[in-house]
Amino acid sequence: MQLSIGSTIKKLRENKGISVEEFAHGLDIPKEVVEMWENNLAYPDITLLSSIARLLGTTIDSLLMFETELTPEDVNNIYKICAEKFTTSNYYEAMEMCEKYLKEYPDSLFLKFRIGSLLQEYIQLAHSEEEADRMLNRSIELLEEASNIGDLEVKQASLYVLSSLYTMKGEYEKAIDLLNTLPKINVNTGFMLSTIYSITGDSNKAKKIEQESLFNNINNSIISLASLWGIALKDRDFDYALELANLQRKLIQDFELEGYLLGNNILMFADTFAMLKDEEKTLSYIEKYVDWLLKTDKESLDLSKNKYFYLVENLTPNMSYEYNKQNFIGSVVKNPEYDFIKYTDKYKKIIGRIF
Repeated sequence: MQLSIGSTIKKLRENKGISVEEFAHGLDIPKEVVEMWENNLAYPDITLLSSIARLLGTTIDSLLMFETELTPEDVNNIYKICAEKFTTSNYYEAMEMCEKYLKEYPDSLFLKFRIGSLLQEYIQLAHSEEEADRMLNRSIELLEEASNIGDLEVKQASLYVLSSLYTMKGEYEKAIDLLNTLPKINVNTGFMLSTIYSITGDSNKAKKIEQESLFNNINNSIISLASLWGIALKDRDFDYALELANLQRKLIQDFELEGYLLGNNILMFADTFAMLKDEEKTLSYIEKYVDWLLKTDKESLDLSKNKYFYLVENLTPNMSYEYNKQNFIGSVVKNPEYDFIKYTDKYKKIIGRIF
């Protein structure tokens, strides 16, 4: 990501419409010297920096610190670094790192989209409601800016994530208005591409496309089942809620995605039995969650080990121990639906395993 001064000179020179010959003449040096700079084969003498900055309409500091626009690969690398910081360090250091990159690259709308989406993923790690609210508002601010991007796919993704953030804030009309602006039908070019790659003998590209499609469809099915479960729970149709949770469980197990998705599925069962005030089953599923939490490791999150999705590039933040622990605190420990079991010895014993 670091840009050499030669590449900086070339970019700024071209932006101002100055030819190599004109630029060299202004510095009273051969044009071949400028070409060597711009090809990163040599560096300007320090005594020339003032003249170079003047000709390019900038300052020496700006010249030395100037960065080009980030590539999508650069942005995704930053995203991974920040996501790892959330999972391996504390909340404050992770937020500081995100802000550092945003300050360093203030014009990258794609970076704002990725960081804004990342903050949404980790809101539950905030240490207080006030911090969570600030994190939510910062995520909204970044995604509102990102939605001005020219890339249609990123723009639509920004608006979709924004709709979920507005929903979290209770701004339902804003969320509905955004969702109604998004296209309901998208053309799936992947199917035709994978067919062409198969015909032309590039089976790896064909498999990668189909694995990514399958992975996305499985995730969408998991989310839809969870949404239907939530509606059933609200309607107090507990038998149907348990049926949906079991169906989701089978999908997760069939595609060997327990490391990613089993924890939330376990909590679906726990929530259902908590609403039924079934002490034995509620405690049983809380214990199952803690068992899952303590045994989940990086290997279980590595898609390259999954026979169905080994070609999928996973950009989702790793669901670390700390992340899942905070999820448990928010879903169970702070949830009044579980108050009826919180004074039992078994509950205290289970909680003691992770605190």
